[in-house]
Amino acid sequence: MEVRPAESDDRERIRAIARDSLQSSYSLSPQQIETILEQEFDDTSLEDLLTDPDTTVLVVDETVDDTTTVAGFITVEVGTRATIRWLHVDPESRGRGIATALIDRVREEFVERPIAASVLEDAVEGGEFLKGFGLKESGHDRIMVGGEEFGVTMFAEGQGTETSSEPTVAVPASVTVDGVDRPLDRDESIPGREAPFFPVYAAEDEEDAYGYFCSQCGSTNVSADGQDRLECGDCGNSHLADEWDDAYL
Repeated sequence: MEVRPAESDDRERIRAIARDSLQSSYSLSPQQIETILEQEFDDTSLEDLLTDPDTTVLVVDETVDDTTTVAGFITVEVGTRATIRWLHVDPESRGRGIATALIDRVREEFVERPIAASVLEDAVEGGEFLKGFGLKESGHDRIMVGGEEFGVTMFAEGQGTETSSEPTVAVPASVTVDGVDRPLDRDESIPGREAPFFPVYAAEDEEDAYGYFCSQCGSTNVSADGQDRLECGDCGNSHLADEWDDAYL
């Protein structure tokens, strides 16, 4: 996986990723999707983005079976803040840390600027991904795209008063599950909406994963689905997987 500046030759692939992402993870009509694509992702609009000195466009190259292709992209408007305007990942490449790599690169390049983003309110779970990076909901707005109005939720660093990054119960070295003492990895936390989760292993060698410990309530009654989303069955604390990274405008 390689993060690099986008080039003019990437325009067709960027447009295809945006189309597939909008179709799979937004509560938008086909006409609304076409409106966004025509306004924001036609050749002229993309070329303007690539040549705009106040905008940074990054892509991720992913190699699968010796074939390298662009698997995701991010556009960032650079001012007093580094504001994420679009972040999309090919639905077939989700769950591989592509969006995380893009945001990490943005933070590296704009270390002296706070990060912000605006999320289409018709997006599916997109804001929860941002919260995992410490961004807080800071307001709502309306924007016009191709003559049509869309609602957005804005996020920014340093906003809000929530403190979901720290455990609210003590995190033990091990827990007893099904009558067996199971070790925890207290050095590897997974961000949760209310408090982080910690991996639980089957044995001391920590080779085989067993489950998760919720540090909001101390329960191991945590379910995981095929997209790596976690939810505590006792207190409702949850982690939404990194593939929900395609919801930014």
